[in-house]
Parts: sequence; structure tokens; C-alpha cells
Amino acid sequence: MEASRISLRPFKLSGVDDFLKWASDGSVTHYLRWNTIQSREEAIKYIKEIAIPHPWRQSICLDDQSIGYISVRPESGNDHHRAHIGYAVGSDYWRQGIVTKAMKLAIPRVVEKFSYNKFELEIH
Repeated sequence: MEASRISLRPFKLSGVDDFLKWASDGSVTHYLRWNTIQSREEAIKYIKEIAIPHPWRQSICLDDQSIGYISVRPESGNDHHRAHIGYAVGSDYWRQGIVTKAMKLAIPRVVEKFSYNKFELEIH
């Protein structure tokens, strides 16, 4: 997969159908903190209420089509320089190095915006 085809961007309502393709797949959402999206209406609600307002949740895009997400959230407690990274990508795109490419795009942006110096990534 060419790195130039991978990009990150904020979620937008116009991408709801692309979001629904991977967010409705139970094999993708199995280990996530949120349930599998069941309908277009539920997808719209999730994008409006969760994805867009999130301080740093970006859509992983292949040729500007959403195929997953990456998010960063601060560590709870007193360690304000540490953050957790979460991600998911559509099962059609597994084992192609897409998340690695997305991480390489995300980490410098997050460090610049929030001054984190430690990240934790949990892989299932």
C-alpha cells in the first residue's frame, strides 16, 4: 500500500456511508469501547456526538474514503504527558500496514498539539 494514499482527517457527516461500512462489522468493533453500529441513523449520531467533538479522533482514509479511525486520549490522573492511542480499520484492509502509516502521520501531529511524550497502544 502506497503511503501517499493514506491520510487522516476529521470525521464529517458526508462520510457516514464509508464509516458505516467498517463500523457495522462486528469483527472490526469486537475489541472497541463502543458497540457495532447497526444503522445509518446510529452512525450519524455517533459521528455527531462522539467522533466530531472528540479532542483528537481522526478518520483513517484511503484515497479520502474512510476505512477506519485513530484516536488519542489523555492518560487519566496526574500524568498529563501520556496518552492512549486507539484505532480500528476495516477488515478488508487488515495486514496491509495501513495503521502503521496512520500512526506515522498521527503521532507528530498529536505531539505538536498536546505535548505528549509517552503513548500506550493496546493491540488485540
